[in-house]
Amino acid sequence: MIEDLTRAARELGFEVREEELLREVGYRPRSGVCRVGERDVILMDRKLSGPERVEVLCAALADRDIERVFLSPALRALIGARKPPPAAMAEV
Repeated sequence: MIEDLTRAARELGFEVREEELLREVGYRPRSGVCRVGERDVILMDRKLSGPERVEVLCAALADRDIERVFLSPALRALIGARKPPPAAMAEV
């Protein structure tokens, strides 16, 4: 799953990086999407478990058009579960 999600993320323009995120007193690093210059980067802490890595990747892909890449129906469902609900239309 992680390999398929990482491949899809790269195909959708993300740079995926695994790094040891430094922990200091009073600072708790989080994995996720960030912008570095002109690049969209997914930073993942090397200490994350497999399910945590899947969660980070699915959350990052939830905002992208995943129709352009091949993903299994199970992975599409995982990503779809993280998409924000469409904004309610205001009644006129």
